[in-house]
Amino acid sequence: MNEVKLRFVVPAILSVMGICLTFLLANTLGGYIIRAYPGADLVPAITRETLAGDVWTVLVVVFPVIFIEYLVLALPLAAVFMALHKVFKASAYEQSVMKLGDRFGADRILRRAAVPALFAISTGQMSIYLLGDCFLVPPASLAGEVGLAITPLLAIIGAAIALPVSLAFFMPTWLLNDSGIVIHLKEGQLKVRRCPDTEGVGRWFSNLLGGFSMIALPLSSIVHFFVQPYFVDGRALTPLNAITSVFWIIGLPILMMAFVVPVVILNELMLGFTTPRVQNIARHLGAKDVQMAPAEKKLYSEIEMSDAQENYSDSMGPDQR
Repeated sequence: MNEVKLRFVVPAILSVMGICLTFLLANTLGGYIIRAYPGADLVPAITRETLAGDVWTVLVVVFPVIFIEYLVLALPLAAVFMALHKVFKASAYEQSVMKLGDRFGADRILRRAAVPALFAISTGQMSIYLLGDCFLVPPASLAGEVGLAITPLLAIIGAAIALPVSLAFFMPTWLLNDSGIVIHLKEGQLKVRRCPDTEGVGRWFSNLLGGFSMIALPLSSIVHFFVQPYFVDGRALTPLNAITSVFWIIGLPILMMAFVVPVVILNELMLGFTTPRVQNIARHLGAKDVQMAPAEKKLYSEIEMSDAQENYSDSMGPDQR
């Protein structure tokens, strides 16, 4: 196994562990709910007779959906993102294709999986309240008994359902970032008093979506795991319940990252196919090829310059001094 493939080993192992743990926790929560409420149906729109069937259907189906989504939609959506960005920034910026380095280690793979997971969780939690009738609502007599299990289970299923939507926004940004599609100020704009900034087109979109995630996730998590169960539904806020809620707020992003990592690895394996095509699309939209100036020249310190002048002086004869 060469060094390039080794970078996939740690993310793949962590991903498998996270996916298995998600299935285990979901089954545990589902089993607890079924024992107290045998007629529970988590997502009535899914034609399954049991809550466990709903959970397995959602968590299993999400894998082929996100892989097919990458293979079918990532490249066209990257072209759409480039075109939209060019329209928005056409007055002051122009697009270019920049040559990038080759290193992208395991740590970057995991970091790339984080923001789509956060976006999916926040979107899923907000959707639970917007589409409340589409999810399990236990009878009032059982709400206190099964409520603490339903809350995290709904969060897991809501995030899994929202994950394809999240990746539809983020996968094109990966292609744009990996292809070196950047924007920079037009030459005429350099006469204006403004910083001559250069920014990746994919980074611009991912920063926009990531900013939403960083604001929405804490708010939606506090509402979902604290405000709704303890202050609206009236469940007892014991120290154990509070610790459990904090555990889910911290742990759920890690579980959802495990579902995103395989798609990030697929993107890395597909770079030889996607990168030249994204770059060709950018060139058809008017982007030009640019290259970074090599930063290999060494800046001499004052001591080194002094030594060089002294050596030069010593090499000259007395008549030349």
